[in-house]
Formats: sequence, structure tokens, C-alpha cells
Amino acid sequence: MHHFWGLRQGRNLILNEEESRHARSVLRLSDGDLVRVLDGEGSAWEGALQFINKRDAMVANALEVPDYGAVSGSFHLYVAPTKNLDRLEWLLEKSVEMGLHSLTLLECARSERRRLKLDRLVRVMQAACKQSNKGRLPLLHGPIPFEQALEACASEQKAIAALIDGADSHFLPPLIRSKPTESWSVFIGPEGDFSESEVSAAQSKGFSLVHLGPHRLRTETAGLYAVAAFAQRLGV
Repeated sequence: MHHFWGLRQGRNLILNEEESRHARSVLRLSDGDLVRVLDGEGSAWEGALQFINKRDAMVANALEVPDYGAVSGSFHLYVAPTKNLDRLEWLLEKSVEMGLHSLTLLECARSERRRLKLDRLVRVMQAACKQSNKGRLPLLHGPIPFEQALEACASEQKAIAALIDGADSHFLPPLIRSKPTESWSVFIGPEGDFSESEVSAAQSKGFSLVHLGPHRLRTETAGLYAVAAFAQRLGV
């Protein structure tokens, strides 16, 4: 069954112009075809597609499928945007597919990119939700300064991944598995890594210093590694 994004009005789901055009011109759907529409709040809605005009379509009196593709737990990824936007979009796409709940973009001392088109990033996340059958769109915040993010982070378990010579750090996957039912936030730095002062500031706020194994990872790889570690915390 084809998936679309829609604006919910009671039990009616209104597709925007882009989604309507995709349904008509790309998928060649017709009035009466059964589709599933995501509302971004956790539910999917099933019903017959109706083309209102050349630009708009809707599903009326749809049947709700609650908690559609719901992902257990709470994982918040904080990451400094990569200089190459394609890498950031790849991270968003794959993280959503693996069950990310929320993401905050960071402005760090060594950040190479601070200006972003958030609407494009949201569209990437929406496409990933459709691909992986998830009804809830992860929250996207930022970019915000690193210090502000430290103050705002309210997860039960907080970790910052950094390569600090001589520092005592924990391997992230078993650390997450040791507290699988608690909410988690993990901070991933820019390509130049967090500065030592940023790491010290995080530790002073109760963050655990963690590492992601013996290899040096790109920002987007490290971010996805953290999401995967949480997704596999229950061993299933």
C-alpha cells in the first residue's frame, strides 16, 4: 500500500500539492485506490484516495491505525551538521529508518556549517518515515549553540562521544544496554571533534564520556552508530 503525508482534519487527511502530484503523475493512482496517510503524530490513516482537482487530493473518513510503526524508548541525537549536506541528509534518512525519536543540530567551536534549510531536512525525514512505515515524525531542533544544548538536554542518560587523549571513556553500546529502559541523549561533534573545553563542560553537567570503538568515524557514521546502539539495546 502506498504511503503519503497529510494534514489531518478530523478523520479527513488532506494531501499537499507535492504529494498529490506524486500520487497522480508518478504512481498513476486513481480515485478509489486504497492508500495509507501519515499524520506525523503517530497514526496512519487508511482510506480511498480522492482527487479534488489537478493539484489536491484527500482521503475522507479514514480508518485510524494508531501507534503505527511505533519505536520503543526515547533516543535523542545531538549532532553538529556536516560540511557536506549530503552526508547530513544521509544520517537523517538512516537514523529515522532505524528508530530515531528526536534530533538537535549543534553549533560547536569547530563547526564548519551553521546555516541550513530545515524544510529540506524535514522532507528527508518524512520520506524516511514513509519508506520505513513509521507514523511519528521525529522532532528536529536547532541549530543551537552547544552550551544551550547542554542546558536543554533532559534525558535520564546523557553521553558525549569524543576522542580525548588519556581520558577515561566508556564504550557506548554496553553502556546503553545496561540501562535499556531509560531515555538517552548522545552528543556527536563536528568533523574536527568537540574541543576539550566542550567535553569538560558536558562532564560538569553529568554527561558520560563515551567512545565508539577503535576506529575513527566520520560525523555521520558516528551518529548512525549511536542510533544503532540504542536500537539494539534489547538484543532483538
